[in-house]
Order: sequence, then structure tokens, then C-alpha cells
Amino acid sequence: MMPFGYMGKILWVDLTTGNLQEEEIQDNLYKKFLTGYGLGVKIIFDKLQPGVDPLSQENIFGMMSGLLTGSGAFFSGRWMIMGKSPLTNTWGDANCGGYFAPAIKSAGYDGIFFMGKSEKPVYLLIDGDKKSLIDATDLWGKDSNDTIDCLTNRYGAHFKTACIGPGGEKMSRISGVVTDKGRLAARSGLGAIMGSKNLKAVCLGGNKNVNIFDQQTISKLVEDFARQFYIYKHPLKDKILNEATNIPILSGAIRFLSENEMMPSISGEIEKYAMKTWGTSGTVAYSANTGDSPVKNWKGVGYIDFPGRLTQEISNDSVTKYETDKYGCYNCPLCCGGKVAVKGGSYPISETHKPEYETICGFGTMLLCNDMPSIIKINDLLNRAGIDTISCADTVAWAFEAYENKVINSTDTEGLVLTWGNEEAVVKLVEKIANGEGIGKYLMNGVKLASEHFGKGSEAYAMHVRGQELPMHDPRNPDGTSLGVGYEAEPTPGRHTSTLDCCSLYRQAPSKKLTDKNLHPMKNKCTDEAPGDSLRDASCFMDLINGFGLCAFAFDEGVTPPIIEWANAMTGWNLGFEEYLHIARRIKTLRHSFNIREGLNPMEFKMPDRARGIPPLERGPNAMIKNDFDKGKINYFNAMGYDLNTGKPLVETLDMLDLPEVKEALYK
Repeated sequence: MMPFGYMGKILWVDLTTGNLQEEEIQDNLYKKFLTGYGLGVKIIFDKLQPGVDPLSQENIFGMMSGLLTGSGAFFSGRWMIMGKSPLTNTWGDANCGGYFAPAIKSAGYDGIFFMGKSEKPVYLLIDGDKKSLIDATDLWGKDSNDTIDCLTNRYGAHFKTACIGPGGEKMSRISGVVTDKGRLAARSGLGAIMGSKNLKAVCLGGNKNVNIFDQQTISKLVEDFARQFYIYKHPLKDKILNEATNIPILSGAIRFLSENEMMPSISGEIEKYAMKTWGTSGTVAYSANTGDSPVKNWKGVGYIDFPGRLTQEISNDSVTKYETDKYGCYNCPLCCGGKVAVKGGSYPISETHKPEYETICGFGTMLLCNDMPSIIKINDLLNRAGIDTISCADTVAWAFEAYENKVINSTDTEGLVLTWGNEEAVVKLVEKIANGEGIGKYLMNGVKLASEHFGKGSEAYAMHVRGQELPMHDPRNPDGTSLGVGYEAEPTPGRHTSTLDCCSLYRQAPSKKLTDKNLHPMKNKCTDEAPGDSLRDASCFMDLINGFGLCAFAFDEGVTPPIIEWANAMTGWNLGFEEYLHIARRIKTLRHSFNIREGLNPMEFKMPDRARGIPPLERGPNAMIKNDFDKGKINYFNAMGYDLNTGKPLVETLDMLDLPEVKEALYK
């Protein structure tokens, strides 16, 4: 029977032998695990033996597209990489946009999996029906931009490439995989796995089409969604309110409202305007003034240490004034990305990607640096090296505090003076990390290993959960419980994209569907009668949209995307939202069980005391906040059906989720 929505097979690449072999996937597995990292974790869990070194040839590295990729549905351009993380030794995955997701399906596969290790650098080439491993010795050492340019020139513009830069080649544990010369599947350090296998790139130029069960219905659904999406209800109000967050004189008002829990929710319409106008860089000033952004390695306060007159220089129009072109990912109506150029000054650059919020906050607000050209330069350096900007920023912030506390000195830094706000020192330090030179060879593996190397108590201000550096969102705010629980309980710890409280959108009667609701994960206070259920559903919803290959920004733009109708029209299934959420819970539990099988206890994964608010901040919007993350985790694990002592899924949970292979592995 012809599959609809999925390709029905994956490709196995044995880098040791050079053998390439297709494997057909049974239809029932798609209905149990979707695609994305859902099917990916099923494949790796079944094939990978526990206890392997993540950088050994025994580890398996996977790339997957999403179930809705190729459907025409908006926001369906995400692809995922996965494997045992070299950074955390847990399950690892990373998510990325751009145009590589449809290239995987065009190659004829839902995913590609690599095992073994090549004797010399290679890349995988799929050209129509031809598949081969090609010598990549001439590409080894090139940055990601040059690698992508080289393969594009060699094979043509319709070939899409995902590759590692020098960071991945050097097996930096904070390296990722790059596509489109600036889009990174960055978290979990999975670029190091490609480096350990001598796999430089994957270059895809397929010619296969995705079969859609009901093309007419899905086209109408997309058309109806587009008609609503492109209407602005209150464009003048949206513009005024967004601009207001970037005016220094109003920072005090924003701060006052935040401190007194009076700050109104930013509606989806306003969010949509901001994203289309500035992208995520439009939230930098707002986040700094409302306590969302960490400051001075999580020990400072935005409006005190980095006031509005400084944050405005790295937010909104101060970023887009460098913009030369806007762009969007595959099938995206939002187009929040952009290309930028800097003419003259200390950091001229002809073209690079516009930095996202996480990068601007990490190298701006966090380090008290208000020089936008230096942040653009840093973003380009790390994109070319293929290194995660979040992990790098936290590691640099640790280095600045370590320097402040005389844990490291100018001898260690080769003369760099690491004082807060010194953007010249930041740029030079990032260059050392990107090149793995000097102190950079210690920092390039992340903050946990760096702090353990230099010691002297500096481990206390290494901001990570089990090795994964914390994102630029502070859980010490009044609504931060679910965010912090996500940091500690997610199978890939320390991730801000692990929860999204959207289930209410799909549990309303059709006539009462919400169309203008703030869905920021931090806005989930979990004050309902069953807070664990709320946390569970918000967490599992992210596994659902990853299985679909959707972007999280689809759910905060004023219009509810009909994801269930899209999925059913794509596949011919007739499942309801709760049935899809049940699949997502199965995926979450399998990812979680990977860690249990590795001998880990997720109940023991904790943020540093500083991020937990121990002791609480004394000033600012988050002053004296004492969120009970331990209670939140207990509620969450209870709702998921996990043992509170070991974190192990209960037998009845595994039976309910139809995971006999997990029960065999954990209870044999």
C-alpha cells in the first residue's frame, strides 16, 4: 500500500564499511511515533546498546524530517538531528529550520542514520536515485559557509547541505550542524558526533514527491489559515505597543508592572507584528526589563546593571537597521529571519544571518555589551564554526565571572581583560573558542568541563543542567515554574523549547477556538486543580509538534493552526487531538527511558542554586521569587506516570503507552 505523508523508509549509512542500505518502516510505527525525533528515538533505542561513549563509532547519529514536511502546511520546515549527547550523556536532539527538511523527503527517506566511522573525511551525496560517500578531505577544515558554497557550486542550487564547521571537526561538545549558512541544529553537542565519525556533510538533491492522502482538503485548510493569518486587526496598536517596549523612558513602567504582576499579556496579534517586523530580536529590550533575560551570568538585574538606554541599542530597530533582506524558512508565512551587513567600524561584514534573541541576549544583556556590530560578528564566527551560541554565551559569561573572582587571570586569557561590557575581549575570546586555541580549547567543550578544569569553586557559577548550558530565559520569575521544570525534567535537559502550553487551543469547541492568547511557556503558572497534568500536556505538546516537523512560533501569532486537520489530511488517519497527544506522550516517555536505560536518574537533574533562586534575587522583577521546582517536578513525574525515586516509568505507564520494548529493557 502506498504510504501517505511519510516516505515509508529510512537510509542506513555504515561509515566503516561504506555500505548504504534502505530499511522499510512498518506503517504501524508511524502511527505510534510519527516522524521527527519520535520515529528517530524508536530507531536508536532499538539499535543502540546502552553505555556507549557518545564520541565512539558505536554511537548512532540520525537526521529526520517531520510528518507534515511536504504537505504545504505552513511552519512545516523543521528537521531534527539526534543521538546520545556528547555534552550531557543523555538522549540528545536538536531542531532546525531552513530548507533542509524537504530535502530529506525529496531524497526518498523520512530519515538518514549513520553508524561506524570513516577512515577519512567523507560526505554523503544523494543525487536523484544515486547514493554515495564522497571523499571530503578537501572540505575538512573549511567553515560551514565555505563548505556549503563549495557543494552548492559543485552540484547546483537545488542541492541542500547540512554540515559541520571546525567546531564539529574538533569534536567540540557544544557544536551543532549547520544548513543555509547560518541555521543551526545547535543544542546537545551533536555536531561532535559527526566530527567523531569523520562525516563532514550531507548533500541532498532528491527527486521524490510526498504522497498526500487528501490534497484538496489540505490545500483548502492552508488557504483558509493564510486568509486569517495575513489580516492585521489592529496594526497601529500593534506597532505602538511593540515600539513602546523599546523606548528607555517606558522601561520603568514596564518594570513596575512586572514587579507588581500587572504586566498585560502580549497578544498573538502583537506578537505576529513583532516577529514579522524584527524577528526574535524584537524581544531583547522587553525581556531585559521584565526579568526574562539573565544578566551578568544570572546574578544581575536588567534595569540596574543594563538599563533601557543600553538594551535599546541591541533590540528592535537597532538590529534591523543592519538588515539587508528578510527571509523565512520553508513554507513559513512569518519570515522572521534576515540577512544583515555591517559597513565600516571595527567589525565590518558583507553578509551574514541576523542574530536571534538568544544570541543577542547571551552576548549582549548577559555580558553588559551594547555594541550590536560585535554581536553580529560573534554570531557569524560561531555560525561558521558550527558552535551553539547559547552554550558559548553561558561559557563566556562563566569565564568573565571566573576572571572577576581571580579563578583565571590574564595569563590564562593571553592578555584578554574579561571585564563586563568589554565587547572587544568577548570577540577575541569567541575567536579562541571557535578555533580551539589557548583558553578556547577548554571553553569549547562547554561550561561544565571548563569549570571543572579550572576549579576553585567556579563550578558554582557554571550555569547548566547536567552539562547543557541554560538558555536565555529566567525561571525565577512569577510564572517560571513550568520553565524550570522543563529545564530539569526534559530528556534533553536545559532546554527552553521543551514546553508549550497550547493544548487549550485544541480542546475548545470549534465555535470557541482561541485566536488571541499568549502562549509563552513561562505564562503557565500551573495553578489549576491538576498542575502536573498541565505540565505534562504542555511538555508532550512539544513532542507532538516536533513529530509533525512544525515550528513553535506557529502557535503564538493570533491564529490557531489546524494541525490535527493537516495531519489527518496528509496521512488519511482519522485521529483526534487527544489521540495525537497520547502518541506524543509515548514519544516523550521513550526519550525519557533512553536516559533511564543509561543508568541515569532524571529526578537528580537540577539547575544550579543561582538559577533556582537560592538565595533569591533582592531587586528587580524577579526579586524574592521562590518557585518550588521540586514540587513542580513531583507533580510532573506523577502525571507522566514515573517513579518518584528512580524516575523510571511505571509498568502500568509503559503498558498504557504500548511500549513493551521499554518494559523489557527497564524491568528485565
